[in-house]
Amino acid sequence: MRQPLIVLHNISIIAALLCKLLLYEHVQSFTVVENVARCADRSCLGWRLCPGILLYSQMDAGVFSAASNEGVTKYYEEEDDDKRDPSGMENNLRFSGVGRLYSNNEMTQSSSSETETSTKDTIIARISSATVAVIGLGGVGSWAAEALVRSGIGSIVLVDLDDICISNTNRQLHAMSSTVGMMKIDEMKRRLLDINPACNVTLVHDFVTIDNANSIIESLIPQLTAVIDAIDGMYEKTALILACVDNRIPIVTCGGAAGRRDPTKIVIDDFTKVQEDRLLFKCRKLMRQEHGFPKVAIPKRGKKERVRNWKIWAVYSTEVQQKVSDIQFVSETPASSFRTCDGALGTACFVTGTYGFVASSKVVEMIASDRLVIPKKRMRNGESRVSIDV
Repeated sequence: MRQPLIVLHNISIIAALLCKLLLYEHVQSFTVVENVARCADRSCLGWRLCPGILLYSQMDAGVFSAASNEGVTKYYEEEDDDKRDPSGMENNLRFSGVGRLYSNNEMTQSSSSETETSTKDTIIARISSATVAVIGLGGVGSWAAEALVRSGIGSIVLVDLDDICISNTNRQLHAMSSTVGMMKIDEMKRRLLDINPACNVTLVHDFVTIDNANSIIESLIPQLTAVIDAIDGMYEKTALILACVDNRIPIVTCGGAAGRRDPTKIVIDDFTKVQEDRLLFKCRKLMRQEHGFPKVAIPKRGKKERVRNWKIWAVYSTEVQQKVSDIQFVSETPASSFRTCDGALGTACFVTGTYGFVASSKVVEMIASDRLVIPKKRMRNGESRVSIDV
């Protein structure tokens, strides 16, 4: 009874070898030959003997790939560096849509297709050469990280030390039944490389604290292009913002998403313009009182008063946040940026995800347009750097 299965299995191996021989007839030399192009899933033998057929169908493209349940097999010609480099042709195939999207703002008065292609390729190159750090891989950071990689960011740094728990399911991208108990950044790395195998994913297994925020940022310089701050603690968030300010790294900080239901109320603006966000209010107050940032003036009724921007982007919601009278919103203990598994106010993925998407869209926009917003610290009394005393 088992003989037909054995025969089919042998046929699949023979078909794989034939595909391989056919490939060698067209390509004289290889530098990379990974795995064996054959289908290990016997259930597909009836209509797809070997995914190596895909190898032949993609020969004209110069990059040959065969999918299997064990991974992706790739063959690159030795003579052509662009074909061997996944950031070349494959990168353009994956992210040409992003390049075209942002090339509309970069187009010159010339309407030639050659100019358009050049501008699109330049934008793709800018994005793929950038390095973005996402600090905190929870309900906001997980969505932001995936959006960055799907937009073509070439290098991403993930910073977190939390694991996935079942109550993360309502808001965090990586939370699934199969991933409960796994480290968030490990699972995100696996997911991001599945999206773009050419992406350089760096993991920092640590929480941001008031003591290590500056050292974490400094360790990523000079490659670091921008930072997305998706952590919760008031003191830790402030320390991270100050580290980016001191090192002149563009940062997009995200406010509190808990207790909000309407994603259409989420906006991005300068840190001085934040409304209805108690977490960012507390951070801004601390930065004014202890770290030399100018006071945010409150204009009198009927008058407009100009406030100098801090050049720190902030994502926040104008929706009035729910209140929980018996629970303090921001912890007064600056222990770490640890995210509790389930907050008292409640959250939803369509809100946390929107925070992450808005933050990542601003980062991609700055990189694509080559207009990075560098935060500027305006000191008082000639101060240089001020530590956070708690």
